[in-house]
Amino acid sequence: AYGVDVLRLWVASVDYSGDVRVGDGIIKQIFESYRKLRNTARFMLGNVDDFDVEADSVDYEKLPDLDKYMLGKLSELLKDIDDAYSRYDYSVVVQSLLRFSTADLSNFYLDVAKDRLYISHVDDFRRRSAQTVISNVLDGFAVAIAPILPHMAEDIHLNRKGAAGSVFEKTWPTELEGYGKHDEETWDLIRRVRDDANKALEVARGDKVVGASLDAQLLLGVDDEAMRAKLESFLADEVADVDALKYVLMMSQITLVPESEVTGECGEYVVEKKDSLSGLTVGVKKAAGKRCDRCWFYDENTGVGDDVVEDLCPRCNNVCKRIGFVKKPSGVASGGIKV
Repeated sequence: AYGVDVLRLWVASVDYSGDVRVGDGIIKQIFESYRKLRNTARFMLGNVDDFDVEADSVDYEKLPDLDKYMLGKLSELLKDIDDAYSRYDYSVVVQSLLRFSTADLSNFYLDVAKDRLYISHVDDFRRRSAQTVISNVLDGFAVAIAPILPHMAEDIHLNRKGAAGSVFEKTWPTELEGYGKHDEETWDLIRRVRDDANKALEVARGDKVVGASLDAQLLLGVDDEAMRAKLESFLADEVADVDALKYVLMMSQITLVPESEVTGECGEYVVEKKDSLSGLTVGVKKAAGKRCDRCWFYDENTGVGDDVVEDLCPRCNNVCKRIGFVKKPSGVASGGIKV
């Protein structure tokens, strides 16, 4: 038995202006869609368990560009869903929710945010800013799905910290519709670069040149000066290590080079400009340096220094010292970190 929410999702997903089809295969497909929505919501809930909306939220003006971009996407989603509900076009509601949940959240934002959520100190700005976005998404998500998936919506609402009453006592989150689009052209380009990089990475992974994406260094072939300047602004860790390309693309190093140099550096692990989604020549090779035991990014300064805790990069070393880990005394075997 799949439950009433799955049946309601099937009803909402069909085009009632024509013949409506149903069968075991169709219901199984609907259940998979339901499961994706629920798993996405569960992941988000698990990552805001320690988040106090009043005390920990980051003001919009202070958010990194990536977070502003995602809030703009959320605002666009809620406007589309509000409009679809007003036209009783429930299939558009379902399609919009699934597209946002899969393409924008699971495959992009939440995947990128894992580093901020898991690696940062609990009170770091980069972690709290991600939680701010996720909290807003959950607020909008619960109300948006409530007419179609009431039980899931209530589960989301009641599992929020400080929740009271019912999700059906809440009004439509018009305040979340007020976020404007933020630099969509640039971030859409970065997402296309990410897709191209993953294509090249798959070939390198198949030949066992690299394993995970963090084992790789990405080379971007850029001859256009305006494009180079735009991408260079994302190479520096300017906004709390959030908008830097290596964290968005999840690769240990990013290097801009002339297009002609990419193939020479990366061999066959290249997506040529004519075949790329981004309009750039993209290649991958093995990252330089040593892998950090904690975040798995490669860094030439991993394990370097007298006060380093185990084989950690400078970023993770600072976090570990803040939470009380100290360097093991000489003579203590590996694994002997003291707290």
